[in-house]
Amino acid sequence: MQTTPDRRRFLKQFGLGAAGVTAASLALASADRVKEQGSLAKAEIDRLQQAYDKLDARTKLLTRGLILLLGLDFLLLI
Repeated sequence: MQTTPDRRRFLKQFGLGAAGVTAASLALASADRVKEQGSLAKAEIDRLQQAYDKLDARTKLLTRGLILLLGLDFLLLI
């Protein structure tokens, strides 16, 4: 009669171990994805900054006014 509790304990530990491995692999995959997306976002911001720098003074003023009217003034700090 000793085998039933041992078997249940083994299956319980095996299930917890499998859940732990799954959670760890998901965490590593999401961390890689965040790093990749972060670098893509940084490149996009740099590209937009260069495009904004190429604009003339009148267009920059209109863009700033539009941002201010839309309530996105935190973007003016950048």
